[in-house]
Amino acid sequence: MRMHWNWLEGVVFVSSCVLVALVLGYLSVDAWNTGSGPPDLVVKVGTPVAASNAKEWRVPVTVTNHGDTAAEEVHVRVSLRGGREPGEEVEFVLAYVPRHSQREAWVAFRQEPPPEGVEAHAVGFATP
Repeated sequence: MRMHWNWLEGVVFVSSCVLVALVLGYLSVDAWNTGSGPPDLVVKVGTPVAASNAKEWRVPVTVTNHGDTAAEEVHVRVSLRGGREPGEEVEFVLAYVPRHSQREAWVAFRQEPPPEGVEAHAVGFATP
């Protein structure tokens, strides 16, 4: 028994084969070029924003992983710089930061951030 395809079935079959070949090619090149270096975490702090109740200040924090390996359980410490008395410190944990990607979070302070700004850095992380 011989089956005959119409033109639409042929177009769908050929385009599906091309898409599968492109995806396999991309995954192969990505696997070949990916290094095995450790996570390279960079923490940046945004502009503080006053909360609506005016009793706290919220600060956006962006953690970027420039490394070739993902990082798990990323502990980030954010503290207020300057001032005469010890500045307020806040810590948070990001569950997962994939390689070559970024994650965003917000922290809240009771004190207004001083003009010197806010300081943040990654304290530690685990590798999967």
